[in-house]
Amino acid sequence: MSRLQEDSLTNLYQEITQKYPKDLGYFFPAEWAKHSATWLSWPHKEASWPGKIESIYPVYCTFIKEVAKGEVVNINVNDEAMKKKAEACLQAVGADFSNIRFFIHPTNDAWCRDHGPAFLINPKAEIKKVIVDWGYNAWGVNILPLTKMMLFLL
Repeated sequence: MSRLQEDSLTNLYQEITQKYPKDLGYFFPAEWAKHSATWLSWPHKEASWPGKIESIYPVYCTFIKEVAKGEVVNINVNDEAMKKKAEACLQAVGADFSNIRFFIHPTNDAWCRDHGPAFLINPKAEIKKVIVDWGYNAWGVNILPLTKMMLFLL
C-alpha cells in the first residue's frame, strides 16, 4: 500500500468515526441486491430453541437447500463435529453441496445479525463497502424492561 493510500484510509477512518454512516452515504443493501454469498451460522444453542432444537434442523436445512440453488451459502460451525452433523442434516433433505461452504468460526448462537459483521455500501464512495460494529445492546436495550418485569414478578 502506498503512502497516499494509507493517508486516504486514515482520513476516511477519521471521517467515518466522527459521523454517522448515513451522513457519508452508506446504507444497508437490500436482501435482493447483488452479493457473493449468504452467511448463516449453524443453530446449536439449546436455550434459543428450548426443547425443540432437533426439530428445527430439517426446516433450517430445507431453507439452506433452497437458497443454495441460486447462490453460495456459507455456514459457520463451531468445530468438525458440528460440521459433520450439519452435513448429515443437509444430506437428509437432499441438499446439493456445490454451493454450500463450511467455515470453522465458533459462535455463541445462530443469529449472524447478532455476532457477525454488518456491511454497509456506498457505490459513490472511494471505499464502496465498510463493516460497521454497532456493539451489541440487547436489540436496543429492549430486553432490560422485560428482565426487570420478570424479576418483579418473581
